[in-house]
Amino acid sequence: MAVLGDIAAPRDRGRYYAYFSLTYSTAGATGPALGGFLADHLHWSLIFWLNIPLGFIALGLTVSLLRRLPRHERPHRLDLIGALLIMTASICFMLALNLAGARLAWLSFPILALFALAAILGASFVARLMTAPEPLIPIAILSNPEARLVIIANAFGWGSIVGLNIFLPMFLQSTVGASATGAGLSLMVLMATLNLSAGAAGQLLGRVKHYKTVPMIGLGMAIASVMALAWLGGSSGLWEFEVLVALIGVGFGPLAPLSTVVLQNSVAIHQFGTAVGTMNFSRNLLCTMVVAVFGAIVLDSVPADPATIPAEASGSLAIGSIEGFTRVFGAAAACLAVSLAALLRLREKPLQTDVSAEGKDRNIG
Repeated sequence: MAVLGDIAAPRDRGRYYAYFSLTYSTAGATGPALGGFLADHLHWSLIFWLNIPLGFIALGLTVSLLRRLPRHERPHRLDLIGALLIMTASICFMLALNLAGARLAWLSFPILALFALAAILGASFVARLMTAPEPLIPIAILSNPEARLVIIANAFGWGSIVGLNIFLPMFLQSTVGASATGAGLSLMVLMATLNLSAGAAGQLLGRVKHYKTVPMIGLGMAIASVMALAWLGGSSGLWEFEVLVALIGVGFGPLAPLSTVVLQNSVAIHQFGTAVGTMNFSRNLLCTMVVAVFGAIVLDSVPADPATIPAEASGSLAIGSIEGFTRVFGAAAACLAVSLAALLRLREKPLQTDVSAEGKDRNIG
């Protein structure tokens, strides 16, 4: 995404994102099937070994092709203290979520201590952002309202999608008794529709004045579809499930290209890499926490005493109850709602049409 900012103006980046989306769609649709074939007919370790030659090919392309790009780098000082603070805070928070309810009581001393330590370290990280010469997350980028809002929209939106991508297969195993392989393959429609929708929306971004409209309508549709999953619970059939999952993908897809285009349209050209890195860091951190929260919700719905689980339901209840997954869907809809609220507040600035002029006189502070 940083390279895209070097070769195309903001108005044209949506079109290039469509090419990216085609690659994502192909990989997302064929990757699980290829991994299953390798595991079933050759050896599971090939799933990992395969990445080594692919990595060397990518390295060769990077070394040869990226030399032609313009250079906008500046000297940097790595914020190792900030990185250590946020990693430790995240570990404490997620460890507390995973242990609470399943192994220790929510109000037990170890759990409360972990939550308290996570809060203290998180506050220290925020203080570090305010004082570090070059903080892990640049304040100059977060002080820009458009950049800040689109980072929030991207993080909460992807947090919901990543969480659903993990827990929807468990839901299928609990409700319709699908196998792990079958449940995983059934979610191919989510990634396929999401990326195809993102590609189509990317084509529209540079051609319309109100580029927020389609993503906002899409998020509304995605929220309604997730709520429908929660409302149907275990009564949904496989076809109903697939239709709703497809609508979630179609609805969320337009947010992906919008996030990158708006972010790069809001910062100076030499900050493209930093801005995209900030958005990716925020997204991955929130996704990890959302998955931990979703897991805590599901685990909390499983009976603590296995003897109380009926024999005919032991397999599904070991994964999670319908009530637990319903709460997860509600939490996923809430995350998407936060993303939609951020988009509603986002100001639509005209997209730049000249990549060479972009960011020359822009001051994002």
